[in-house]
Amino acid sequence: MKTIISLDVGTSSMRTVVFDLEGRNLHQTSSEYHTIFPKPSYVEEDPETWRRAAVETLSGAAAYLKANKGEALAISITSQRASVIPMGKDGYPLSYAIMWQDKRTIPICDDLIKTYGLPAFYHKTGLRVNPFFVLNKIIWLRENAPDLFKATAKFIGVQDYVTYQLTGKYVTDWTQASRTMLMDLKTFRWDPELLQLAGIGEEKLCDLVPPGSSVGGLTAELAAECGLPEGVPVIISGGDQQNAAIALGITHPGVAEANTGTGSFVLSYSDRPVFEKDCRVLCQASAIAGKYVAETSIFNTGAIFRWFKEQFYPELADDPNAFTVMDKQAGKAPVGSHGVVMLPHFEGSAAPYWNPMAKGVFFNLGLGVTRGDMTRSIMEGIAMEIAENLRLMRGMIGGIDRVSVAGGMVKSDLFCRIQADAYQAIVLRSANAEATALGAFINAAVTLGIFPDHTGALEAVTSAPKIFQPISELAPVYQTIADLRNSLYNALNDGGVYRKFMI
Repeated sequence: MKTIISLDVGTSSMRTVVFDLEGRNLHQTSSEYHTIFPKPSYVEEDPETWRRAAVETLSGAAAYLKANKGEALAISITSQRASVIPMGKDGYPLSYAIMWQDKRTIPICDDLIKTYGLPAFYHKTGLRVNPFFVLNKIIWLRENAPDLFKATAKFIGVQDYVTYQLTGKYVTDWTQASRTMLMDLKTFRWDPELLQLAGIGEEKLCDLVPPGSSVGGLTAELAAECGLPEGVPVIISGGDQQNAAIALGITHPGVAEANTGTGSFVLSYSDRPVFEKDCRVLCQASAIAGKYVAETSIFNTGAIFRWFKEQFYPELADDPNAFTVMDKQAGKAPVGSHGVVMLPHFEGSAAPYWNPMAKGVFFNLGLGVTRGDMTRSIMEGIAMEIAENLRLMRGMIGGIDRVSVAGGMVKSDLFCRIQADAYQAIVLRSANAEATALGAFINAAVTLGIFPDHTGALEAVTSAPKIFQPISELAPVYQTIADLRNSLYNALNDGGVYRKFMI
């Protein structure tokens, strides 16, 4: 039995999925971990947790393959993006990773925009100057931890760290590099002017290769720890959202995907770099080498739902059906959640507002409000934020009448119905809940020559999705909710409330 292993490194957990060559999920092992919040605006993670999780989950895959006489043709890695780890000369991290949600670099970002202007960065990299990305994090280390900065041999991302643990090589792909704000989007090369701003040379970064590249074999050390054969090819498939886009059919114009995990990401396809007039929609390298994706993101969505369960449903802490119970309570609330409005800016706002100082808000609470109302308001708040991003994307690239959805929250039919009505588009829920891992499988299968191209692979390995049709009569209702949300956000932002609460 020949298989491909997808190693999906998420923000809150790692999943290793064993696929057969027809794309069937044969076995899955996961390992959870948590981020660290040492002080306000700081978000970090211990890189050792990713090594431990990789060994743990790959060991589960190895045990399954041994029991079923299976063979792994490759390990395909996909990962979260835009975090940075300073690595020492001995190959060990010099500090915790500064995560993509970290906001300590707000002043640096303000200075970069003031000095060079936002369009200069946007039209070179496809990115806004924002704490999300890597350039500003490296500058922060140079200015605030000069000894650590000087001792750093390589500044690498999470996928790069896991790849290094598996192969001993420092290499990254175009999709990950296009989240650093250090790569020229048109040439797929590290940009000398941006490197100069960071205060580093190209030797301080990983070697650049196209997504889907085979970059080496599993080292003897890791092979012994997890039980897989030494030398299993390791393929770097690229950013998690770009991989999910492949599995969700974002291989042609007119279709978008909304992937709701820890955060939510909306992506659509392009043959060339595309830019939005106000620099609000990002453009990055696709996981299909040489292609591009337009992207908007929301930092926290599924994480808010998880937080709400932990804080407001304590009796469900050990209940495996906790989210089903929450879904049922939310279903009793009407459209509009009895007037409760939730702004999902718990760790700042990316698109459409791009405000790192924004905060999470539940508004219009009264003594008659129930947990179910607030639970539904979370679903509606997430869907409405995605809907606003879709509006921006439609204005830039044209009509989008279908939205493929994935991620943990879309297991809820209620959330999918809310999305269809909020977007006024057909929502397609894939039968495969692990879209990111499936995209990494498809990329590896194309690299190995199992399928001739990504479109053929997608047709061969995916089944018909569940379809949710929008109710046109609800369009004005959701437009009213959108107007109220924007009014609330603008009142807080224009009144300087967010800035006053930054500590």
